[in-house]
Amino acid sequence: MKTLPLKNVRVTDFSWQIAGPTCTRYLGAMGAEVIRVESNRRPDPYRERSISKFINQSKESVTLNLTDPKGLDLAKKLISVSDVVIENFAPGVIERLGLGYSDITRVRPEIVMLSSAGLGHTGPDMNQVAYGTLIQCFTGWSSVQGYPNGLPDIGGIWTDPMVGMLEVFLVNAALYQCWNTGKGQYIDLSMAEATTMLLPELILDYLMNGRIPQPMGNRDQTFAPHGNYPCFGTDQWIGISVTTESQWKSLCKFFDHPSLSQDSRFDNPIKRKQNEETLDKLISSFTETMDALDLMEKLQNMGIAAGPALPLDEFWTDKQLRHRNFFHTYQEMQDNNISLELPTIPWLINGNREVRITGQPVRGQHNEYVFNEILGISQDQTSTLKDQQIIF
Repeated sequence: MKTLPLKNVRVTDFSWQIAGPTCTRYLGAMGAEVIRVESNRRPDPYRERSISKFINQSKESVTLNLTDPKGLDLAKKLISVSDVVIENFAPGVIERLGLGYSDITRVRPEIVMLSSAGLGHTGPDMNQVAYGTLIQCFTGWSSVQGYPNGLPDIGGIWTDPMVGMLEVFLVNAALYQCWNTGKGQYIDLSMAEATTMLLPELILDYLMNGRIPQPMGNRDQTFAPHGNYPCFGTDQWIGISVTTESQWKSLCKFFDHPSLSQDSRFDNPIKRKQNEETLDKLISSFTETMDALDLMEKLQNMGIAAGPALPLDEFWTDKQLRHRNFFHTYQEMQDNNISLELPTIPWLINGNREVRITGQPVRGQHNEYVFNEILGISQDQTSTLKDQQIIF
């Protein structure tokens, strides 16, 4: 393996739940030594969920009682030999522990610290409880997802992993500046603001035209046909999106039916949008007798954007993902070293997917390595600290 981009970078990771661990998982995969600071006093509840096997890959784990002065001192010693600190507790928690930015810069002036919270760390609402799915509600996303006249739709837990990947970008940018200037950074990230950044068109439409967007299901504001259409078999669907006249003509040629090509209700984009309900029913009557994968290949060959709604078993064997070695087999240490296969990273550098993937560590698995080898504490001292439930 070639030298990874974050080799020799050490991250002290206080994060938990999903967003922060997603960030540090990617930093570890990029070569950083990520030391996750956990505690048996208040374990991360997501440790018990299957997602933990993914978001806590490529890390080391230590256990510390941060409410004890000796545990706090050990945490600061670890930070003093680190480059980055990540945390995503509720606002004020890290400061009350004595590990706020002003505290840790006393032991490591050039530290890069990233703190994320639902609504950031300033403002009148900063202390509101804000999990990822709630953020999708009060940032406007749930109001535009789902179907017309239906209930607001959360649409899955995607804010946390999206924010985690944004944090990777921010940490790398801050490290770059630190390496060039010798100065650290404090990054205050609002998950709500990050989520709102994905709504620029709808926000601009409201500001410029006064329109409040409504949910449209799988449809587009402008283009038709645009949606999922039934295919042969149980719960088989294909997504089709026609955005140009040449694509429309190709679609008409493929289905070769006068009700599509000769109907005046469909002879320009505006009319197709106005008669979308009728158009969708007509296309569905064609697609429902066809195999989704076969139909995708034929439409794609004609320059029409189309793709099947793959169930997980078909997605898992997808030839494109397998060709690019997107999945990686590794040993899961917490479950008797069983072999698991999971996605790696969604990019190639110079044609290669260079990455460091190790299984989720057992809680406290690397106590001896970190406290004895990195911090230089003796075995006897470590044993005493364990007995005192400082290393705990």
